This record gives sequence, C-alpha cells and structure tokens, in this order.
Amino acid sequence: MQRTFEICDLKEDAGKLEQYAQALYELTLLANEGHSSWKVSSFLSELKDKHSLYTGCMEENKLVGYICCMAVLDEASINNFAVSPAHQGKGIGKKLLLEMIALLKAKGMERLWLEVRVSNHAAYNLYKKTGFTEIFRRKDYYQNPVEDAFIMELALLSDNKEEAGSC
Repeated sequence: MQRTFEICDLKEDAGKLEQYAQALYELTLLANEGHSSWKVSSFLSELKDKHSLYTGCMEENKLVGYICCMAVLDEASINNFAVSPAHQGKGIGKKLLLEMIALLKAKGMERLWLEVRVSNHAAYNLYKKTGFTEIFRRKDYYQNPVEDAFIMELALLSDNKEEAGSC
C-alpha cells in the first residue's frame, strides 16, 4: 500500500530526521546510478529549513519516491526529485510533481524553477507535459558525468494541464 507525506509529517518526529535524511540520500543514489552532489548532511539541513517542502511516497514503510523544493517569497525551485528504479514508469513521479505544484499554489507561490540533465528525456518530457517551459541551457551544470542542464520554469498562477492525485 502506498501513501504520500509532506515535510510537516517528518518534522513531527524530529528525532528521526537523520534517519529520513539517510533514506532520501540512499534513494537519490539508487535513482541516479550511484551519483549525487548531495550528502546526507545536505538533506538533513534541508529537512530542518523552514523554506523547504517535501512530498514523498512510501510503500510498505519504505521510501519509493520524493520531490523537494525550496520556497522563498513567491518563487520555488525543485532541488531534488527521485523515484526508485523499481517504481519508475508507474506514475509516482508525475503524481508527486502534481502534488508539489498544488502545495506550492496553496502557499501562494507564483513560479517554479528547475534544472534537468539534457539526457534525462523522461524527466524533461514529464516537465513539458506538466506545463514547464524551457528557458535556457546551462553549460556543464552537472558533474559525474559533466553535462548541460535545461533550466525550466512553470508559472503557477496559470492552470496546469493535469490534476494532482495520490501516489
């Protein structure tokens, strides 16, 4: 059985934040073929930050997907987004993204930004289908391997093409 959560659910159990940070880090590595520019300490810091928002999906008490954003003033940026390879292609990523968009709209955010590897066609297509537009290409943004990133933007005040659902 799958269930979704928001960061407020995690903060209720502050004694487990390090455990949650570790789970987020491990899923990120798993979803990105062992690569991540983030460390466990990066996730822990973000979990404690009042501007940080997470939505995630648990299956049988195991994290199978999450998305995290930093929301400041009226803009937000996606900092990390991962779905377990065993759960990819099942719509979890799409539903998490749509839940995050709904959460950001409810918080009065007007714009959402992200970077995506130019080779990550599945993510790029998901973002385009959800209403993001490509703004520009940032040279050598990613490391291990070195790769350009597309910078994409979504205006949150307009209607999105899809509705959020549970994972």
